[in-house]
Amino acid sequence: MTTPLSGPPDGEALLRAAEVAGTVRNRHQFFLWLRLHLHRFVPHELMLCRIGRLRAGAEHRVEVFNCLPLAEGLIEALNAPQGLLWRQLQEVWVNEGRRPVLLPLERLDAPEGLALQGAGFAQLVVHGVDGTAGIHPPLLVALGRPQTQVLEAVATLAGLQTWLPHLHFSAARALQEGEGQSVGDPDWPRVLTERELEVLRAMRVARSNAQIGEQLGISALTVKNHLRKIMRKLGAGNRVQAVAEAMARHMIS
Repeated sequence: MTTPLSGPPDGEALLRAAEVAGTVRNRHQFFLWLRLHLHRFVPHELMLCRIGRLRAGAEHRVEVFNCLPLAEGLIEALNAPQGLLWRQLQEVWVNEGRRPVLLPLERLDAPEGLALQGAGFAQLVVHGVDGTAGIHPPLLVALGRPQTQVLEAVATLAGLQTWLPHLHFSAARALQEGEGQSVGDPDWPRVLTERELEVLRAMRVARSNAQIGEQLGISALTVKNHLRKIMRKLGAGNRVQAVAEAMARHMIS
C-alpha cells in the first residue's frame, strides 16, 4: 500500500496537471511534469519513452527518465530504439489490442529486461499511440517502480489510459525540438471542423446528445455523428478523453 501524496485534492490536482501539461516546452520541463504531476496519478520511478521523428525517413528517439540509479551500460542499451527490448514491448502492446498492459519483466528475454530486474524492477506498464489511430508522432512508453513498490494494476492502467493524451502532447512538444514542426501546427495531427469544436465545447456542460443538440440547434443523431468523427480524429476512446485531448492541444480552452 502506497502512502498518499500530500497536496491539493485529486480533482484540483487533475485540473492543475492538465493545465501544466500544455506549458511544457523542453526535456527539463517534461521531467518536472512527470515527477510533480503525472507521478500522483501513475506512480513511477522509471519512464522509458520512444517517440517517432517528424522528419520523413528519420528513426525513433528514446529518452530515459530515471529517479533510481541505473548502470551506464543499461542506459545505453535502453536508448537503442530498435533494440530487442523495444521490439518486445511493441509486440506485447499490439498483441494486447493497443491497450495499457502491466508486463512482468520475467516475460521478456531481452538482456535489458534482465538488467532492469537486476536493478530492482519487477514489472513495467506499457502504453502508446501509433499510426493506426491517425496520431503522430508515434509514442511508446514504459513505466516502472521498484519491486518494493509494485504497481497497483487497476489504478495504474486506468491512470495511464486517462493521461496518455496529455503525456503524448507534452512529449511531442518537449522531445521533438529541431524537428521542423510543432504541435501547434494546423496539420498536427488532424484539424477539427468548427462545428466539431462547438460540439466539444458543449460537451463540457451538456451530458446527453439531446442536450448538446438543443444547445447547438442540431439533432441528437447529428451530434452522435460528430462525436464519432471527433473521437476518431483525436484517437480518443470516449467523450472524456476527447475533451481532455482537445484541451491538451489547446483546441478548446
